[in-house]
Amino acid sequence: MSSSIQSIRQGRAAEARGDSAGALLHYTEALAAEPHNAKAWTRVGMIMVQLMKWQEAAEQLQLARHLDAEDAEAAHGLAVALFHTGQTAGALEQIDDAARLAPEDWRIAGSQAYMHAATEADPARTLALYRSWGERFADPLAAQARPFENDRSPGRRLRIGYVTADFREHSVAFFMEPVLANHDPDAVEVFVYSSGRADAITERMRAHVPNWHDVAALGDDALYELIRSHRIDVLIDLSGHTVGQRLFVFARRAAPVQVTWLGFMHTLGMRAIDYRITDGGVDPPGNERWYVERLFRVSCMASYSPPPDSPLRAEPPLLENGFATLISLNNAKKLTDPMLSLWGRILQARPTAQLVLMVQERNPQDARAQIEPRLARLGLPVERVLVSPQLPLREFMQLGHIADVALDTAPISGGTTSLHALWMGLPIVAMDAEEAAQAATARTLQGLGLGQWVARDADQYLATALALIDDPARLREHRAGIRQRMLASAPMDYRGRAAELERALRLMWANHLIGEPRYLHTDVDLDQALRECAAVGQPRAAPTLPRPAMTE
Repeated sequence: MSSSIQSIRQGRAAEARGDSAGALLHYTEALAAEPHNAKAWTRVGMIMVQLMKWQEAAEQLQLARHLDAEDAEAAHGLAVALFHTGQTAGALEQIDDAARLAPEDWRIAGSQAYMHAATEADPARTLALYRSWGERFADPLAAQARPFENDRSPGRRLRIGYVTADFREHSVAFFMEPVLANHDPDAVEVFVYSSGRADAITERMRAHVPNWHDVAALGDDALYELIRSHRIDVLIDLSGHTVGQRLFVFARRAAPVQVTWLGFMHTLGMRAIDYRITDGGVDPPGNERWYVERLFRVSCMASYSPPPDSPLRAEPPLLENGFATLISLNNAKKLTDPMLSLWGRILQARPTAQLVLMVQERNPQDARAQIEPRLARLGLPVERVLVSPQLPLREFMQLGHIADVALDTAPISGGTTSLHALWMGLPIVAMDAEEAAQAATARTLQGLGLGQWVARDADQYLATALALIDDPARLREHRAGIRQRMLASAPMDYRGRAAELERALRLMWANHLIGEPRYLHTDVDLDQALRECAAVGQPRAAPTLPRPAMTE
């Protein structure tokens, strides 16, 4: 065995232990012995991806691709690095090539669907890619499904399960903690299957759940058997196609009724998910055509629980500074070149204004090195753009003390970050859209009676931002009233949201017992639905409800 092969094997073993520094040492040894070893360059590049050192990753993976044009992993990693540095055309070219080289790799196919969805305002293309993912990787697993032996009594207490990696300091937790705290134990028995790392928020959420299972160490088959052993009636996915997801457990049909909610705004593409919980604002009638799963509408799809210890500054900072500060709080993956260029137009129109960008890197040096060359290429005044690395939640929630107006992204909008921004006292300028993932902030603003900040196009977005930063009195008025406005809104009616969710799950269960999707919103006569269930005999043999034909 050559020394380079031995060093690469040792590096992979170090990676498996989580020892990135040790792995890099072994890969460096391999390259010292064989400078043109494509696999060693790929591994170095992939570690840079894990460390969020995007520019270094791109350079090393470009070399790996030059040395081995058929390396799908290098193409995948390069696509991720280019995507995070705003080089979307190159990212799409690389991810499409990776998918061609490794059509059997479900991770690459998932990345391909996400990157196209995040950069192209084309819901039909998004549907086609995710449906292809489901047909190839998830739907075949349904053949393993066994008949269910759940008690078919219509009105009994339901056993519901949440599957997630995100019951921690994560956006999903801010939606879900008030739900867990307000579930009616007489209506539902709650199970949680958590596959994420734990933190203080995890422990707080755990206190609300009678049946909590840490399942990160379980494979999909073992988790499937555990859930089946608990005879869960309704199983709810809260991760979608994000890190830590367990979609292949759902694909095996772990419960009679399976639902996705909150964690992912695009279709999952797989037929084993029966419903997506949404509302008429996020998904107005007609949006059914963009999903494989069936839409179940509630009056308000989510709760919001703001982080504690989030003091509100009463005065907009521009009154003290003498200039306006705009801020982007969204994940840096959403910072497209057209969006940055639009923000550049705002800065050009107001020569004293400054812009704060939040990026994913963990230290200020890496943060600036990643974004500043891109800003210069797009013509933004780099000297008026402040770049911030990731911040702890407590510090993040104090950004309203330094910023005056938040700028939402397009085509993929903010979600929890937009609610956080409003809680900080910041007005938000957002772009309107049709698809849920693109319109989340717009629908939040409209639901709060702040639809005047939702723009139909780039020119109106520019005009709205300028009008806000030119009106300090309006900014002060917004800060004075926003928290009371939010507290009186549906997302912060925690008991109401939990009760409506339980009603929705009960109606989904009724559909299962009846054998057809008769109820697809909560504004129905629940007692009548339960009477209809009682009149139904044995369940149909098929484990899923009939579906309408899909259209492009």
